[in-house]
Amino acid sequence: MKMRIVLLTTIVLEITLLLLFHCVNATTYMVGDALNWVEPPTSTTYSLWTSSNVFVKDDILVFSFNTGIHNVAEVTKTSYNNCNTSSLISLHDQSPVRIPLHKSGKRYFISSLNNDCQNGQKLAMNVLQQLPTPPPATSPSATPPPELAPGANNPALPLPAAAPNHQVVAPPPPSRNSAPSYFSPNISLLSVFVSLVMGLLCQSIV
Repeated sequence: MKMRIVLLTTIVLEITLLLLFHCVNATTYMVGDALNWVEPPTSTTYSLWTSSNVFVKDDILVFSFNTGIHNVAEVTKTSYNNCNTSSLISLHDQSPVRIPLHKSGKRYFISSLNNDCQNGQKLAMNVLQQLPTPPPATSPSATPPPELAPGANNPALPLPAAAPNHQVVAPPPPSRNSAPSYFSPNISLLSVFVSLVMGLLCQSIV
């Protein structure tokens, strides 16, 4: 019984640490950097900004703007292309606005006030599920010289030693202290519970 409690506690701690690391490891991006969220000088300002960054699930966007002059609205791709402000997914009008990217895929944001969107205050981005894995580094390898087989043609090399006579050893019987089979489902259920709790914790952190 004591062994089961120790094993269960270890698994809970490992899951908790992994989820906390995932939350803390998220990157926060200030939209537009020093420019912030304003009517940009060119129509490509924010598209160039997004192309210079890599966004991953659980990262955070921060929109900083003059409250009452601009806002942040999430829209569909069609509304983004047409600057349609009549059908919004979400609307935020108090600066600063923090938007956690809790799912991967395309996201679209505009300012729905005045002619902000028509003047280029719009942002389209792609959120990755995880960072791409870099390709492994390759290095040229020299071709080794051919090896001569031992024997009469190469007396300098000794003949290979006879293979030892290995004995087959039967595996030991299972320990009587091993955890019973019903312990694995309990661990799975506990992992799901801890994941849900830590998911809520991640949202409260961001």
